[in-house]
Amino acid sequence: MTVVCRPARADDLEAADALVVSSINDLTVRHGFGQMASPSPPNFQMFSLADDPDGLWVAEDDGRIVGFAWSWVCGDIWFLAQLFISPERQGGSIGRELIERTLDHAEKSGASNRVLITFAFNTVSQGLYIRHGLFPRFPIYSVSVPREHLIGRLHGPQFKCVPLDGEASTLARFV
Repeated sequence: MTVVCRPARADDLEAADALVVSSINDLTVRHGFGQMASPSPPNFQMFSLADDPDGLWVAEDDGRIVGFAWSWVCGDIWFLAQLFISPERQGGSIGRELIERTLDHAEKSGASNRVLITFAFNTVSQGLYIRHGLFPRFPIYSVSVPREHLIGRLHGPQFKCVPLDGEASTLARFV
């Protein structure tokens, strides 16, 4: 079927919360952290929908919600609160479509600061955000390389570890 992105309605929010919870738990379980999220009444989403409905979007396929995006504006800050795609539908164009709609919300609001929070281990989402101009303020990137490839490249001086002493002259170097 064809995925349709449309503004969220009040009667979408419980199903959207269930999607968010299952997506978070799928992600955290795959990364070895176990389930972290549990359902809750969508009170703040409902408030946001009433206050500024342009920030809430759903993607649906044959009447089933397969994606949800929620952003809101406070002064000159635009915050992407949630952007989740059903695990079996990730990797397509749903995330791109939803983030473009929420970024349009940011543009229309005139917000000069764009903010979001995501798990540091969620490299797929980080890639999506970076491709849309949302770079980490704190550069937390996950890099990996096979040990065998790296070990052959360790030439030259290695780190020398020495214990710190409690002298004032030593501690002053860290101020």
